[in-house]
Amino acid sequence: MSAALDLVLEAGNITDTRADVVLLKHAQSFYGADQAVASRLVQAGIPMASFSVPVGDHVFIETRGAIGAPLALFLGTVKLGKFGYHEIRQFAARALKALESRPDIRHIACTVHGPNYGLDEDEAALALVGGLVEAFMRGAGPQGLERITVVELQQKRADRLRTALERGLGKSPGVEPLTSGWGFRVKRTSQHVQAPPMATAGAQSLAKPHAFVAMPFAIEMEDVYHYGILGPVKAAGLLCERVDQAVFEGAIIQRIKERIDTAKVIIADLSMANPNVYLEVGYAWGKGRPTILLVRDLKELKFDVAGHRCLVYRNIRDLETQLMRELQHLG
Repeated sequence: MSAALDLVLEAGNITDTRADVVLLKHAQSFYGADQAVASRLVQAGIPMASFSVPVGDHVFIETRGAIGAPLALFLGTVKLGKFGYHEIRQFAARALKALESRPDIRHIACTVHGPNYGLDEDEAALALVGGLVEAFMRGAGPQGLERITVVELQQKRADRLRTALERGLGKSPGVEPLTSGWGFRVKRTSQHVQAPPMATAGAQSLAKPHAFVAMPFAIEMEDVYHYGILGPVKAAGLLCERVDQAVFEGAIIQRIKERIDTAKVIIADLSMANPNVYLEVGYAWGKGRPTILLVRDLKELKFDVAGHRCLVYRNIRDLETQLMRELQHLG
């Protein structure tokens, strides 16, 4: 059995990634990267029913050249709205256990689950990698395993996730940076102790205080979130969660309600007058949750919130400064 594992994170498309096997989930439907791979498999003549696995089951699919990897492992999970940090960590452990039946596998590729449907992206990545590393340390996985590549489609997010994983992997016993490229070599040792950010991700995540961010998912608003909102929230010691309105339906609505119900604060950017954002603000007010309203221009406000205090920001730096100050007053 391999005594060391190289763990890397790359920007790219999981459908094109060269590896021995790709890890995927079937959350009783397909979303994101899982959906992209599923679509390619169907185009290659593989019936979707063959990899639409129920909760707790898994199936190996020969991909027939439809994607970069010759093999795909689909694990059946709970529905997307219930697939949280704890489930992500369990998913990782389940995947390595299932792969023990394929001892010749040397290279696994996977993606991070969670950021687009409401989870804190750092915590989600730490839960996934924490689960993989922990399972590897316990002896799980194919005997020939040498490398795990985490693939992220967006370059900017890949850069941010690398920073998060450095906090979780760096300075841990038995872990050292790779000499070429970004990544870490994890040596299998009984002395391995995960750094707190990785050890608690997926294990204690729901006990950590979080902010829920309601805002439009638009290209022009991405820097507002990542550079104006995310920093102050993290500095306040909170996880930062938001939900992509592309999946704003069904169980996702229930998840939005649950996370608003338990949020320490709701931060809502009313710029662009997005109706879903107003819906989330209305629900938060109805539940009596602390809410901070933001807007680029007072003219963008609708009449029903025009009488409420709102932080008006001129630019991203101004927003960061104002929000940092506002979050300092949270009890």
